[in-house]
Amino acid sequence: MNKKFLFLMGFVMMTSIIKAQTQRIDSSAVYILNRTTESLQYIKSCSFKAVLTYDIFNESLGLVKHAVHEKVSIKFPDKMKITSTGDKGNRSLLYNGKNLTYYSFDNNTYAVTAAPKSVIETIDEASKKFGIEFPAADFFYETLLEDLKSEQGTLLFLGKTIIDDKECFHIAGKDKNKSFQFWIANDDNYLPMKMVIVYTNDQDKPQYEAVYKDWIINPDFSEYMFEFSAPPKAAKVKLQSREDKK
Repeated sequence: MNKKFLFLMGFVMMTSIIKAQTQRIDSSAVYILNRTTESLQYIKSCSFKAVLTYDIFNESLGLVKHAVHEKVSIKFPDKMKITSTGDKGNRSLLYNGKNLTYYSFDNNTYAVTAAPKSVIETIDEASKKFGIEFPAADFFYETLLEDLKSEQGTLLFLGKTIIDDKECFHIAGKDKNKSFQFWIANDDNYLPMKMVIVYTNDQDKPQYEAVYKDWIINPDFSEYMFEFSAPPKAAKVKLQSREDKK
């Protein structure tokens, strides 16, 4: 996975550019990313909504936009619930510290698989093994900055702008496979508001965009909300891995 970013309100900094071969790393962007990572590492729980749009190639039309709306609730270190509606169907994911359950509202089917002992480990495994995407996952990795710098690309702070009537810090970068932009709220928690990725290594250059809103930090979640209870007549199925789909 490739990851996260931010800047401190009212903080005036002379921007220095570090050049190493083709790599350009802006010191202000580094500062912002460190603040974001630190902020999200200390929270105990959170919830937010995400509107995701992405391109899929169509033989007749070229790139076609699709959309998914998701609501995410996380209780660290080992609880997570995601509900999704949109072009990928209506579904939910529940992680209770032991199992990850995938439920399809459209088909009334569910699949259960054993999961690691933390949210981050579960996101990693589910992404690699089952191809399940998690909104805003990159921003919760404390290695975000190191991951970006290891790509030997460019990372720049572009200034302030407005997203959904909120002042945000704008960061952009690129590496050999993609270009990306991040908008981070200018508030006490430095929360991500928007992300855009363009896959420049693909000749069609498909895009992925995520808008994050309605953040709530440290809500008091009950343990029960992360447990799955099969609805009437729901059928249990196998969660297909990437290997099964080949």
